[in-house]
Amino acid sequence: MDSYIQSIIEGDEIAFEIVFNLSHKKVYAYFIKKTASTELADELTQLAFIKLWCSKHTLNSGINLDTQLFRIAKTTLLDHFKKVAAEQRKLASFYLDRSADQPPSPHAYETNQQLQTILNQLPPTRRQVFILSRIEGYTYSEIAELLSISPRTVEKHISLALKQLGGYAGAAVIVTIICNLT
Repeated sequence: MDSYIQSIIEGDEIAFEIVFNLSHKKVYAYFIKKTASTELADELTQLAFIKLWCSKHTLNSGINLDTQLFRIAKTTLLDHFKKVAAEQRKLASFYLDRSADQPPSPHAYETNQQLQTILNQLPPTRRQVFILSRIEGYTYSEIAELLSISPRTVEKHISLALKQLGGYAGAAVIVTIICNLT
């Protein structure tokens, strides 16, 4: 495979097609594992190879082609997750704006302040993981990708956060209320 790097850098479409045929299944399997969606895996696989071709001038003949391809695949996946998260935030903002016509609950500000006080008791990484999971709705695997940690570490942070927050009366209720407000 590495023998094709220089040919691809020079724009050889046949070399690119050979690499595509040799690597397509591996890249597709990576995306299936990360997304559990055949349609999304198809789309992301195509996008990764498009990025490989478009950025062929940045390839390094001293680095294994598979390594470079999977770096592109990982970046493609992270870009996808960021795009989905941004769309979800826009949608949430839209619904929040639509409900802005209604007068805010007198308890909303107080509840938000209570939540901030409680969350500030958590260590920074644990707080970030907890907010991404429980308030912003990210999955453990998405959080793991975003923060470059393992899903098991995300699970551990959530578990510890819930134990720690369990000591604060009404924390679960406050989190639930805030999630319903956003």
